[in-house]
Order: sequence, then C-alpha cells, then structure tokens
Amino acid sequence: MSLRISSALALLLLVACEERGDEVAGSEIECALGGAASFAPECTMERAEAEGERLLIVRHPDGAFRRFEFGVPGRGIVTADGVEQAVVERSDGTVEVRVGADRYRFPVAE
Repeated sequence: MSLRISSALALLLLVACEERGDEVAGSEIECALGGAASFAPECTMERAEAEGERLLIVRHPDGAFRRFEFGVPGRGIVTADGVEQAVVERSDGTVEVRVGADRYRFPVAE
C-alpha cells in the first residue's frame, strides 16, 4: 500500500475516533488474535496522547495490549512499540491492521 493511501487511512481513523469522543475510551472492536481465522468483538480500544503522539491502545481480553501511533506523516498508522510493523488495509467502512498473527478492525468515518 502506498504511503499516501496509508496516510489517508490514518486520517479517516482519526476522524472516526474524534467523532465518537468519549465513546472511544474502552470501545469494543473486532479482533482476531494469535492467527484466529475469524474476528470477534473481544478487544477494546482507547485513544490517548503522549509526548505529542496520537495513540490508539488496543486491549486484548487476556490483559495484553498493543499501542499504535496514528497520523504519522508519510506512514499513517504504525506500531508504537515492538519490532513488528503494522500492515494496514481498508475495507468496507473499517481499517484492518495486522501485526504479526494479530488483526484488528477499526471503524472509519465515511
């Protein structure tokens, strides 16, 4: 996916999060963890800001979590920590983000 498209997806995701305001904190999202074949609404996400970075924090049902930085110029959504990089794709009103064997679906504003 081109950097321009990734940046556009990050912007759409940001808009979706901002439109939901407080509703975003702890919002349930679909995820497929550990290579699961299908998605289930088992994860939650919240928006945060730290040291000027806009973050999405996704919490897994087992207590693990993953942080994403979004709105990164020229890159869109990236993992905020760890070695594995996020692979981002848009489909039918969502942005799907894959990191290793885990996949997440974030809502976007249309």
